[in-house]
Amino acid sequence: MLATAVALGSGCASPPGHAPGGDERASKAEEAAALLDEAQRRSELPYNPLETIDTLSGMHPRAIEAVIQAVSQLGTPYRWGGESADHGFDCSGLTQHAFKAASIDLPRTSAQQYRATKRIERDALRPGDLVFFRLNGKRVDHVGIYVGGDRFIHAPSRGKTVSFASLDNVFWSRKYVGAGRAAEANELQLAGNRPEDF
Repeated sequence: MLATAVALGSGCASPPGHAPGGDERASKAEEAAALLDEAQRRSELPYNPLETIDTLSGMHPRAIEAVIQAVSQLGTPYRWGGESADHGFDCSGLTQHAFKAASIDLPRTSAQQYRATKRIERDALRPGDLVFFRLNGKRVDHVGIYVGGDRFIHAPSRGKTVSFASLDNVFWSRKYVGAGRAAEANELQLAGNRPEDF
């Protein structure tokens, strides 16, 4: 079952507009599965998103696909204005990229993504929800993807890489504004398929 899930949970780190071939897709699937396994061993990812894939249909919620896509970018360098694995990500570039691969269109900036999603109470957070922060001033200027267990994945800042962080951390807890859920989050998608594969 895990081998099936790994094969289905692929379709990761290609920039938008590029559909990887068979060998490249298999390599990305293996890379993503290894990153998921490592994150779970470190307790950074408190559940296995590949286990949410229905083994008969190969489908799972789009929000879970967004989590898998984001995790597949662990270690990608931060780059202001970045929106691809090849050139790096800023915070909202990462979320937009991960959600696009899950067939959900998000606007480009964190403030726009905040306005485009439905408000969710912190105690109702589910994997794939967006978490928003105010780092400088009064406007929403940072976003990550909730992965469960009070943890989220994000592109933090210049000089760092895509990584996990905790909502319980004093800094992030103080800067937390709220959470949002995309309207299509619960819709089912064929796991591992990018939008251009349909």
